Amino acid sequence: MLFSTSAFAQTAPPTPNPAFLYYCLNEAAVPLNATPSGGGTLRWYTVATGGTFSSTAPTPPTNVAATGSTPLIYYVTQVIGGVESTPRTPITVYVDQKLNLFCDVRTTNSIRFDFANTGQSSYNYSYTVDGGLPITGTHNAPSNFTVSGLNEGQTVVFTLTAVGAKACVTQETASCSTRCSATITTPNFTQIPPICQGDTPPILPATSNNGITGTWSPSVINTATSGTVTYSFTPNSTSFPCANPQTMNITVLPRQTPTFNSIPLTVCQNAIAPILPSNSNNTTPVSGTWSPSTVDTSVLGTVTYTFTPNPGQCVVATPTTATISIIPNVVSPGFTPIAPICIGSTPPTLNTTSPSGVTGIWSPLVINTNSLGTTTYTFTPNPNQCANPQPLSVTIIPKTVTNFAQIAPFCAGDPAPILATTSPNGVSGTWFPANVDNFASASYLFTPNTNECATTQTMNITVNQPISPGFSDFSICSGSTPPILDTTSPSGVTGTWDPPTVDEFNSDSYTFTPDIGQCATQQTIDVTVLPSNVLVDFTWTVTEAFAENQKVTVTAINPGGDYLYQLDDGPFQSSNVFEYVASGTHSITVADQTGCSAPITKTDVMVVNYPKYFTPNNDGYNDSWNISELSSQPYAYIRIFDRYGKFLKQISPNGTGWNGTYNGYYMPADDYWFVIHYLENNIVKEFKSHFSLKR
Repeated sequence: MLFSTSAFAQTAPPTPNPAFLYYCLNEAAVPLNATPSGGGTLRWYTVATGGTFSSTAPTPPTNVAATGSTPLIYYVTQVIGGVESTPRTPITVYVDQKLNLFCDVRTTNSIRFDFANTGQSSYNYSYTVDGGLPITGTHNAPSNFTVSGLNEGQTVVFTLTAVGAKACVTQETASCSTRCSATITTPNFTQIPPICQGDTPPILPATSNNGITGTWSPSVINTATSGTVTYSFTPNSTSFPCANPQTMNITVLPRQTPTFNSIPLTVCQNAIAPILPSNSNNTTPVSGTWSPSTVDTSVLGTVTYTFTPNPGQCVVATPTTATISIIPNVVSPGFTPIAPICIGSTPPTLNTTSPSGVTGIWSPLVINTNSLGTTTYTFTPNPNQCANPQPLSVTIIPKTVTNFAQIAPFCAGDPAPILATTSPNGVSGTWFPANVDNFASASYLFTPNTNECATTQTMNITVNQPISPGFSDFSICSGSTPPILDTTSPSGVTGTWDPPTVDEFNSDSYTFTPDIGQCATQQTIDVTVLPSNVLVDFTWTVTEAFAENQKVTVTAINPGGDYLYQLDDGPFQSSNVFEYVASGTHSITVADQTGCSAPITKTDVMVVNYPKYFTPNNDGYNDSWNISELSSQPYAYIRIFDRYGKFLKQISPNGTGWNGTYNGYYMPADDYWFVIHYLENNIVKEFKSHFSLKR
């Protein structure tokens, strides 16, 4: 296969006309232009790679600035034989591009000024060094200009104009100084010390200690007014362009009169002499000496002392004097004696100003009331009051122990004892509670009056609650020997009775009155006289024979008594009816609960019923069937039938009964019927029922 070599040829890029365009803001722009080569077709882009091309050349906008850091960039290619040139050729458009003149590089002897490319190849410049004559010229590329041959600290003012530039590219000026050396010199003047007001001022030096010349502002020191003023030194800019300015604060001191606050006007005779101070109390102390140099307190009278300031201090010319008078000691503090103080009480305050107006201190400082005895407290007057010391004796006394006698216990409701407000040993005070409660025990606190040096006393008063004698009501049988009424109760209370003896025939109430001196209540008891021999006899009735619930009802003659009833050997009961009584003969006993009548017992109580079954197996137990409860009725008879009504046997209640045979044959286990004829309450009766034969 044959390939065309033209398909692999590199397509040459078009030539932009021009590659850089400059417009002022809002200036009318024309479409971009480029020259294709070899008849190629142009394509226009806004990005370096990718994007969509336009076959029409774009017209750049000029309504927004697009300067050196952010210009507008377009790209153009050409297509020849279907092959597009690479890379894309840029065309840069600047809108409102300024010179942007600035100092870029500074050394100790040169300065480089940089500016932006505005599309011109020629620039006019002018500059001055430290305000000297201007230097002018024309500058072509590159976009910077260096001024050399300078000294450190010199200032260059540089002006640049683009030749033939658009109206928006205006002239620009930049000012810059050369660098100073690494070590910048600072003038080092000797500090001028404070100057007294009105003194001749020293001259401010025109040259510093390290040889830097310059000028001061203010140029002359003013000593007419006191205070601190700042003086500024400016180095000569020509000789010392890199030297720093310097300042000096100079103080003018006012002339002052020495003042002394600690020198007393008077001193008591023979008191410790005050020391004349060698320094005054002014804000700025004045030092000096006194004449005479010490104070003599032994001689009465007035002495004048003169103070002479040491040289070199700002003081007035008038001498300073102090007058001290030595006066006699004639004043007494005048404290009155302190009365004895109760131990532990709050001590009185020792006043530091006496009744006569003398001030001072006490030793000891405060009165101690915690220890018994007498202590001397000494008042020492403060200096220069010409007062004598004064001692005071203070005695601490013990508290009197109150000695109220204990109030004996008493009975509740008795008259309440009175609590005395003065103890037997003469201590007055108050009680709390103030009055004795005569119904309840309580504690009572005696508090002495505030003027008493005495202890409190607590008294526990017992109020006894009355007890009951503890007698009980009782009863006796009428006509019996009456009991003797005890004059000592079960709870131990003694007393008397009213009436004193018991009437054995009549019920009555008896009142016990405790003897005096006992905390006990009165008590009344009731003695009931019960009638005697009221139980004469009793009768009974029994439910009809063969009843399902055999009841025995007992009726006592003279029913007004309180009786108990017993069946056979069973328990006594208050009910006179016995239920479900077994068949046979029983005994009944009736007893008087009060014991005032003898009990009566009867043994012939008969309950009639029939056996419900029998077992004729010749074991000697329950081998025959009969109604033996009617054995006392010779004319009573019983007929026995099988369940079908066949007559089997007739027996008598007083006989041996039926053995469960018929004509010599054993009858089978089954139910059998019977008919009995008997007398009950002299009436002939007939009863039918059935029983079981078990084998």
